[in-house]
Amino acid sequence: MIEIRFLDGDRPLKAFVDIQVGDWIIHDLRIVKQNCQRASVLPPQVSWKDPATGAIRFRGVFTIPSEQKQLIDVAILSAYQKEKEKKDGTKQPQQTTFR
Repeated sequence: MIEIRFLDGDRPLKAFVDIQVGDWIIHDLRIVKQNCQRASVLPPQVSWKDPATGAIRFRGVFTIPSEQKQLIDVAILSAYQKEKEKKDGTKQPQQTTFR
């Protein structure tokens, strides 16, 4: 199961994704696409305000081992591309490699 929630607007954060991996469900993975770069999948994160500086800080909730991360990324980016094509009514060239 992969659920994609697209975000409107022209910003790097394109969507939030929930994915089921076996018995586990991972909520709020992020699809980010910077200018002229490939889309990438980032893990969920938490934020807090640093009391000393007042700056907003971010930290990932957990780390996914690289082999599993690559499989998850491919599945998510493939589903994202298909849903984006349906949403936009366009067909984009297939990307065969993901970072």
